[in-house]
Amino acid sequence: MFKYFLIFILISLPAIGNVKMSVEDALNKYFPGYEIKNKKLFLSKENIEKLSAKAESKFSNRIFSYYEASKNGQRVYTAYLITHKLRTRTQTMFIVFKTNGEMKSAEVIAFYEPEEYIMTQPWLKQFINKKSQQMPNTSNVMKVSNSTISYNETTKAIRRIAEPLMKKHWHDKVENLHRIYRVAEYLLHRQRRAK
Repeated sequence: MFKYFLIFILISLPAIGNVKMSVEDALNKYFPGYEIKNKKLFLSKENIEKLSAKAESKFSNRIFSYYEASKNGQRVYTAYLITHKLRTRTQTMFIVFKTNGEMKSAEVIAFYEPEEYIMTQPWLKQFINKKSQQMPNTSNVMKVSNSTISYNETTKAIRRIAEPLMKKHWHDKVENLHRIYRVAEYLLHRQRRAK
């Protein structure tokens, strides 16, 4: 029994050690004094196809978790959690956007690849204060030696989240995007009640 417990501990240690920051800690770090609401983002199949083409990156999930940070009843920031695969393991990013669609900040809060492949804050700064159409893509993003997969997949992940804010689809306003998701949520709840 002890042998199996020891094996479990040894397997679990790397996973525990690769969590850089909990979601709660990230919310406290970036939104001190804000009212926080956790919501879900639903994408239709049609939207996924359009956004994948525009983001130059395939969407593997149709549902994303996001957080609205408000003051005095007005939304100021929206933070998205996105988990995606790098080489063989995953990373989770906490990405914050302003209401005009510009990215305010991004941070890797969990990383399960070797540490040398993680994208640092200086590297992530090339996306700050930019909307999706201004952000670098995989062809012109800042290159990092021996980390091609990491910087390419991190770029794609950021663009996947930024892309729904594009003017072509939602007129450059996060509010328009959220209206669409609120309608989708309402229709989903109504459909479940009808069953």
